Amino acid sequence: MPRPLNEQVVVISGAGSGIGRATARRFARQGARLVIGGRSSEGLAAIREEVQEAGGPGVAILEVDVSRRDQVERLAQFAVETYGRIDTWVNNAGVSIYARFDTLPEDEARRLFDVNFWGTVYGMWAAAAVMRPQGGGTIINLASVVGKRALPLQNFYSASKFAIVGISEALRVEWRTERANIQVCAICPPSIDTPFYDNALTRMGFTPKPLPVVLPAERVAKDIVRCAVRPRREVWVGWVGKAFVGLSVLLPGMMDRFILSLGFQAQLTGETKSPADPADLFQPTAATSVEGDWSAWGNRRGAGG
Repeated sequence: MPRPLNEQVVVISGAGSGIGRATARRFARQGARLVIGGRSSEGLAAIREEVQEAGGPGVAILEVDVSRRDQVERLAQFAVETYGRIDTWVNNAGVSIYARFDTLPEDEARRLFDVNFWGTVYGMWAAAAVMRPQGGGTIINLASVVGKRALPLQNFYSASKFAIVGISEALRVEWRTERANIQVCAICPPSIDTPFYDNALTRMGFTPKPLPVVLPAERVAKDIVRCAVRPRREVWVGWVGKAFVGLSVLLPGMMDRFILSLGFQAQLTGETKSPADPADLFQPTAATSVEGDWSAWGNRRGAGG
């Protein structure tokens, strides 16, 4: 059984904003000691201050690009040097691109997989290397409902999340045969109110937006923290996540027609954005908040809904 949260050391990647930042705050309130990795020095400094204000017993930060295996392994080593162990590892870092399949340059598609999929794999390798000799632990991978049912324009992002669900399923069983006592959880959120959409690179000419219904980041953080003490193989976050995945499994043809009826415009605002505008695919952006200013219906707050 996992340790109580107030006895755990938790590593979180990509915690400078959004879901990762909300998760770090929630772990801190529950008394966990934190090691946080991310690319944004400003975001890391901000979350360290928030964790300290929340009364967390300890927080250490390290600049990390999860697409680099050596840096992810350094994060694990840093956690052991700082606190002596790793009880829970949260692979949260991720980037997105909105584009038609045929218009996306190969280097951008590869970069997305380097961060989303390979960053998760590097985290699992690094965490497992520490958890095996200490007797076990929990690895929590951030997937998505679009890793169960893909969306147009989010083609490569969806594919990367399918890959995360797949590697989680495979290793969950594989490590049981080794009696490694490493629990693997996949978290599948629907649309979440974070800077994710403003940070995404787009080749559609407009800033992306979330499909309704949009949930707060704190809702995902709650499920992540719960898995750290009561691991679950896969979590579809909220009723909307359960409905989206459930209907996709039971009525795939109907969901094809539903998604087609939404059209591409349902995923795009009227705000112009070019591929040259700030996006977090290759470099961190200045967005370090938890919220992205989206209403439950997928509109900018104050802009109807």
